[in-house]
Amino acid sequence: MSQAPAAVPIPVEPPEVEARALTAGAYMVAAATAFFFIAFLFAFFYLRALDNNGLWGGGKPGHHVHPALTAGIVILVCVLASVGLVRLALARVRAGGAWLAAGGVAFGLGLAAIAVQCWQYTALGFGPGDGGYASVYLGWTGFFTIFTLVAMLWLEALLASALRGVTVVRGHVGADVSAFSLCWTMLGVVEVGAFLLLFVVQ
Repeated sequence: MSQAPAAVPIPVEPPEVEARALTAGAYMVAAATAFFFIAFLFAFFYLRALDNNGLWGGGKPGHHVHPALTAGIVILVCVLASVGLVRLALARVRAGGAWLAAGGVAFGLGLAAIAVQCWQYTALGFGPGDGGYASVYLGWTGFFTIFTLVAMLWLEALLASALRGVTVVRGHVGADVSAFSLCWTMLGVVEVGAFLLLFVVQ
């Protein structure tokens, strides 16, 4: 007569350890994001200074491609407003208050930034082969849009978990939102740099 296998308890880390691990991971993701976009910062200044045959700004000397400034401002405002709302949501969740409304609006603004950027691509009038500026612009904004989409999927998961009453780190309410806020704030800094260089400095 066979005996039932003994139940083996699954080890669970203390909540404090889970919270510290999540925070450390968020710092590493934020740092990796910054270093990733530094490549485009370097490319911008290097190609602009090199300016082979005067082709930095367009397909021919003296010509400069110009993405729509209005779309750039809308994207910047949406991203920064979303970052601010996530910070507000973090303050509320730490205080024990409701944060889903602020988080939901932040989620909507992030999606709006992605939608405006995708719409802008349909009306650019230039491609990556139209000079150094065009290639840096499309590379930087393209990868930023992808990073933003991943961030919004993360935020959506946090909102869905909160609606079900689930926290990622048991006993540490806000640790998951804090980790997201750190990474999303770094992307906000990247967007500010992109706007200043791609729309102001050019």
